[in-house]
Amino acid sequence: MTRLESPSSINTYKTCARKYFYHYKLNLPTKDSLATINGSAVHTALENFYTIDPSNLSFNNYENELRHHLLNTFNQAWTESVPKLLGLGIEKEGIKSTYQESLNMLNRFLSVFTEQLQQTMSNKPLQEAFNFLKPETEVLLSSSFHQVRGYVDAIHNREGEVVIIDYKTSRSDELTDEYKLQLAIYAMLYQERQGKIPEKAALYFLRHGTHKYVEVTAELVEHAKQTCADVHSNTVSNEINDYEKNLGTWCKWCDYKDYCFGQTRLHAYQQPEEQQ
Repeated sequence: MTRLESPSSINTYKTCARKYFYHYKLNLPTKDSLATINGSAVHTALENFYTIDPSNLSFNNYENELRHHLLNTFNQAWTESVPKLLGLGIEKEGIKSTYQESLNMLNRFLSVFTEQLQQTMSNKPLQEAFNFLKPETEVLLSSSFHQVRGYVDAIHNREGEVVIIDYKTSRSDELTDEYKLQLAIYAMLYQERQGKIPEKAALYFLRHGTHKYVEVTAELVEHAKQTCADVHSNTVSNEINDYEKNLGTWCKWCDYKDYCFGQTRLHAYQQPEEQQ
């Protein structure tokens, strides 16, 4: 049976086939980190930000009300993550610093949004302006034909122009080839759902407050289709030797480096079911 891939699993294969094998064939767990736990809390806050009822916003105090709503949802998500954070063994100062960085990111996001809201309110009332700017959030896009699915953080559709947005909390705001492929796959999935390609796709680098756009073209979508097909055809095997290691600087951060370099042995129970 063909595995249902995601932009993340496809990029994992392209970065290192052996890492793909460990994670998606053997289902070996990944380790929590401060960055992943914090990123999840930030994404949760942004997803829930738009759930506020704009009819309850007051014209004279809406910015503070939006800030309270956004930071409250973040703090709730962060609090739920405390057990995982404590399990990392990180010094409290490191956790506090990351928490403050997240607040800065969210306040930067809110500043951009309220500026857009104020501009839109020049010809629309507050509630209508909010709903105009409100995107679809955490949208599941899936293709049975290409056997790929993924969650898009936000899809904006303003006066017929569709823009796919993915939030990033990374320290770098470089639009890498991996990110471009991710956006291309989202565009491909959107096309299958809607029958047309979106006008643009972008990464919103929250730490920097910058958008990096990719113009969606037929060639870009075709590239995504071909890449998905290639990964499917190259991941049929359950033999570890069919998945080559791609050694690089990223190895030091890989969850599976101990397996690659012989410090931890694989056991029979960890092999794919077909081989047991």
